[in-house]
Amino acid sequence: MSGKMGDPTENSISALQEKALGLIGSKSDGLLQSELRRMLGIDSSKCSKVVSKMQASGLIYREKVPASSTFLIRLIQPYGKAASFGNIDSYLTEIYLLYLIRGVSS
Repeated sequence: MSGKMGDPTENSISALQEKALGLIGSKSDGLLQSELRRMLGIDSSKCSKVVSKMQASGLIYREKVPASSTFLIRLIQPYGKAASFGNIDSYLTEIYLLYLIRGVSS
């Protein structure tokens, strides 16, 4: 019984993503990943996973900071627009539906 469904960490990750998006969106110049980790109170491994999921979802992008081992994280769109969908899953569903409406055939 090692399925993802009902896994309590699944909801906490979504909550972390919501909190992270709010923190990143509150900084107009972006936020260092190390700062985000400290603000969320999580270890660097968990922070990397949360950031990677948000990046894969197209919510943020990362820039390597020169002469440093950290990244600058910025939102791809204003946080309020993503938040208006209620949660990240709804937002991604909306994007997928728009993609289907526009048509995928050539």
